[in-house]
Amino acid sequence: MVFRILRTDSALVWNNKELRRRFLRYRGIIDDKEVARYIVAKSLSCEFNSNDTIEDLEKLLEEKSLEFNELLKNPIQDIKKRNIASKNYIDLAEEIAIRYLEDCIFCERQCSVNRIDGEKGFCLISKDSYISSAFLHTGEEAPLIPSGTIFFQGCNFGCVFCQNYDISQKWKERRKIEDIAQKVDVKQLAALANRLVEKGAININYVGGDPIPNIHTIVGSLQYQTSNITQLWNSNFYLTDKSLSLIIDFMDFWLPDFKYGNNECGKKYSGIDKYFDVIARNHKRVHDEGSGEIIIRHLIMPNHIECCSKPILDYVAKELPKAVMNIMQQYHPEYFAHKYKEINRRPSMEEIHEVKNYADDLGILYEPVS
Repeated sequence: MVFRILRTDSALVWNNKELRRRFLRYRGIIDDKEVARYIVAKSLSCEFNSNDTIEDLEKLLEEKSLEFNELLKNPIQDIKKRNIASKNYIDLAEEIAIRYLEDCIFCERQCSVNRIDGEKGFCLISKDSYISSAFLHTGEEAPLIPSGTIFFQGCNFGCVFCQNYDISQKWKERRKIEDIAQKVDVKQLAALANRLVEKGAININYVGGDPIPNIHTIVGSLQYQTSNITQLWNSNFYLTDKSLSLIIDFMDFWLPDFKYGNNECGKKYSGIDKYFDVIARNHKRVHDEGSGEIIIRHLIMPNHIECCSKPILDYVAKELPKAVMNIMQQYHPEYFAHKYKEINRRPSMEEIHEVKNYADDLGILYEPVS
């Protein structure tokens, strides 16, 4: 039996009634009163074969998603009685993910390279996945700790101020990925997750770099994970709609970034096209169609209150009312930020207070996790 011990500050935050209401199912999984989505998905039979076209598989995925969400409405005691299907919903999602690798469309860069054949797009990750570290994280959002955090190598962004640049960017310039990270297949990734549960993790937290280039490995690993534990997607959230469809039913909790309140800043500082359009779309979808249990991370940047922080807060208040926000104030100029005078400093206390006061005026819940 695994005993999950919550840190004192984590336990205290659950005294907030509104937080408990918004994260009801997540807390239920911790208390073993709910079943993690991926376990439910493994009980959903799904018949297909390798000769099916991608269009047929995508249509079947849509049908099974509807069936899955109806299944979630069943009483918990009925769900717990279900058995793992020999060919199930996760198998289907993994099959489609592997097909997408042949013409990669995981993120909205849509590099369209054949990663199965070893070709690499912007993220420089082929079909293989690499882990830079896996450990119990005991910082940041209190309801999520201790978090079984798995850091993937590589990233589909090119943020000039990246604070994890050694994982996401810097290695590209100086060494081979094999020299600094561990290659994992689906079984090895599942084994890592299972060990983190044994150490006391209350969720499995996929992060990086970014997990997006590794969707196929993450989905495949769910077949071999065995614990009733929250699956958590911690990402820049620049997925395509099709790749989001592969994970939206399997993730219990979402921890996405919301960096910029417009497309222009996304292009200037991260080299991303249509940033706000894509990120807002994906946030809206997991809020409305997915678990809806979300903590949105927004990093306050100097001189970006009017163009970024306030438009993001406006959008969250209007379109994502169930979401909780982590308004983060730890920005500091890293990597190439010194080349951009306007962001080559920490945010001032005046800027931080302005953002938080604006969130208060909009009724956004942020204090328990910020």
